[in-house]
Amino acid sequence: MGSWQTFFATQAGVGAALTGLVFVALSINLKQILAIPSLANRAGEALLLLLLPVINGLVGVLPQTSTRAVGGELLAVALTLWVVVSLILARARKDGHGRPAHEFAIRVGTAEAAVVPAIVAGCLLLTGNLDGMWWQAAATILCIVAGVSDAWVLLVEILR
Repeated sequence: MGSWQTFFATQAGVGAALTGLVFVALSINLKQILAIPSLANRAGEALLLLLLPVINGLVGVLPQTSTRAVGGELLAVALTLWVVVSLILARARKDGHGRPAHEFAIRVGTAEAAVVPAIVAGCLLLTGNLDGMWWQAAATILCIVAGVSDAWVLLVEILR
């Protein structure tokens, strides 16, 4: 696990910086975002997706007793985030009237594809399998892509 310390520290830093940028996007377009309830949920989704690498990065740099301990912590974080993001997406489906179905399908696919590898990572590490770290790396990259995609909607697409 020691060889992954730099990765964990880097993912926490990158995730924190991008989360800050989402807050800037929110402040710039706050009136427009609050005027459309589904966009407020999308903002929460973006923040959560970008916070997963931050929280997991911080978990990864903590002094750990074992790979299994890291796995348990990463799994708990990922499952919690998956439940909350899934609830946001379920609500968005109700509020998404008038939007093309394929747009929502892409959004759901992107968000779920970002979080599920983090769950797999936690499960593998919980069993002592270090291959879980590669799943964690994939989750980090996918969470950043999904979070930035949501941020793009909040910052740019809302003005079109």
